[in-house]
Amino acid sequence: MKGTPLGTPLSPDFSTKPYAVYTGDALETVSDLAAGGIKFDCVVTSPPYFHQRKYGEDGKEIGQEKGKNGVNLFIETLVTIFKAIPVNPWANLWINIGNKRGPDGTLMGVPSRFVIGMQDAGFYLMDDVVWAKEVVLVDGTTVGHCMIEPANGRLNGNGWEPFYRFVINPKRAWSDTCAVRIPRDAAHFFHEGTINPVEQHPYSDEMGCVTSLEGRNTTNVWHVGTSRKGKNHFAAYSEELVERPIAMTCPQWITENGPRERVLEQVVYSEGARKSKRIFGQYSLVDSGQHTEESLQKKSGRMDSARHYISRYPRTKGWTHEDKPATSGIVLDPFGGTGTTGAVAIRLGRRFIGIDLYQDVTERMEKRCQDEWEKRQPEPSQQIERSDSSERAATN
Repeated sequence: MKGTPLGTPLSPDFSTKPYAVYTGDALETVSDLAAGGIKFDCVVTSPPYFHQRKYGEDGKEIGQEKGKNGVNLFIETLVTIFKAIPVNPWANLWINIGNKRGPDGTLMGVPSRFVIGMQDAGFYLMDDVVWAKEVVLVDGTTVGHCMIEPANGRLNGNGWEPFYRFVINPKRAWSDTCAVRIPRDAAHFFHEGTINPVEQHPYSDEMGCVTSLEGRNTTNVWHVGTSRKGKNHFAAYSEELVERPIAMTCPQWITENGPRERVLEQVVYSEGARKSKRIFGQYSLVDSGQHTEESLQKKSGRMDSARHYISRYPRTKGWTHEDKPATSGIVLDPFGGTGTTGAVAIRLGRRFIGIDLYQDVTERMEKRCQDEWEKRQPEPSQQIERSDSSERAATN
């Protein structure tokens, strides 16, 4: 959708498709969306990096700020945009931002400055994820790859980037960590008192990232490759990078009482014979007589009373407010680029709004969203079958 005159309220129509794309300045467009009454549940984006690339000739392009105070102006502009985004109290904002070296080759600390700017503006930093592109192992081999950066006297700084999660209210911020849990070792994950493995269910078969609702909590270091779908947009991130943020922090169902929450019960499991309890992070062999509590205390370096940890996993019992009508959460990318965020949001059953300054970019973003939406539609034969089923149900 082409840009509208400044100050015109925008209200996207989700009645026929779960996405809307706008061409225009990010600050002006989010302000118009706010005037139209829209509120977002999640923001996932990667703003243009400071003095890294130039995407067009528009003077409003962010990242091209000049002068000695340019980097501070860049940070101030970004913070102003994120502060202007209308969000619900449970909203989460995920922002990938890269660093920059000055003329003398030293790092300018752009991500750190950005975090401080966001905190000063009232946001809370909930997670700081390391997006690892290339990892160097101790034997000299590498996992993944990153852009070559030949330079004297310093390391290649392209091996990783930060991916920050901010919230406006830590107590109300919505999250579903079960959606991004990773599988446990099936050889040591049994129903209590048996040797029957616990079945592990993925959050979604549509995700490239492997998940397990019954699994263990993931860490904040993610090895994810770069995207090859950017074509002339050289800063595209991959779909796998944004799957976890959307699955974990954008509610799939929102009712008049707020987002539905996963209802869990903590179930005891066994990791094998004589391994149902742990002490100080080690398997307890006290009951077997092989160790005493004192010997384990000495081995662990702790002298408090011996406390046992019972291994448990979360099992989903249902969701709150299941009896109330619900709509899907809305994801915003104010720097939409190639539409990666939009494609993943649609695939995972959320709605999406994308913004970009340049018309040719938004056209590509809209096509990618449309292609993803069409994949989700049933075949004509399935539509006829569903229609017949509805008619039969109505007459019974």
